[in-house]
Amino acid sequence: KGTIKGVVKFTGKPVEMKVPAARKDAPVCQDKDVVYNAVVVNDGKLKDTLVRIAVGGVQGSWKAPDAHAVVDQKDCMYEPRIQGVVSGQQVDIKNSDRTLHNVHTYKGSETLFNQAQPRGADPLTKSWSDGIIKLTCDIHPWMRGFVVVTDHPFFAVSGGDGSFAIEKVPAGKYKLEAWHPRYGLKTADVTVADDKPAQVTFTYAGTEAEPAENKDELKGLW
Repeated sequence: KGTIKGVVKFTGKPVEMKVPAARKDAPVCQDKDVVYNAVVVNDGKLKDTLVRIAVGGVQGSWKAPDAHAVVDQKDCMYEPRIQGVVSGQQVDIKNSDRTLHNVHTYKGSETLFNQAQPRGADPLTKSWSDGIIKLTCDIHPWMRGFVVVTDHPFFAVSGGDGSFAIEKVPAGKYKLEAWHPRYGLKTADVTVADDKPAQVTFTYAGTEAEPAENKDELKGLW
């Protein structure tokens, strides 16, 4: 087994959005302008890009882990903004804020569920078999979170320095996918050898079209 290591680069101009303050939820999240960094770039490296071996690209079957993934609503943001899970893995959606949220989830343009979650409420536990699941909040329309569901555990999310690592990958040739919520999909071919890291670089120019998983749902917030 081997490791896929790499970095996601960005050569364009990052998008920064500032949501004007609205007083109805002060002082929880709307007593000041909310800076929502839809694109986080540090020294030309892009954060929050999900990198995975393409669905169906790994032989064998993979059981969902017993451990639940967690999405938290904190300071009127979804945390983490993007993460990967294995098909069927349980996801706990929490509300750590002292205000009401509603968890409105989409797969493409289809609403999967839309449920209010008051402060202090129990987590909402969900699971999905496939797809890119988008989490929104109709009360705070800048809130966006993404859960990318894959039929195997070979995925990672680029960190603040743009780096990622996918470990314990069976030796072989694969198609690797990088998906960013604003700039969509990139692909690369990679060969993994036993005990030898494979190196991959993805580059986004900042001119890529908004991906279909987000199309027409952002209400101009980009």
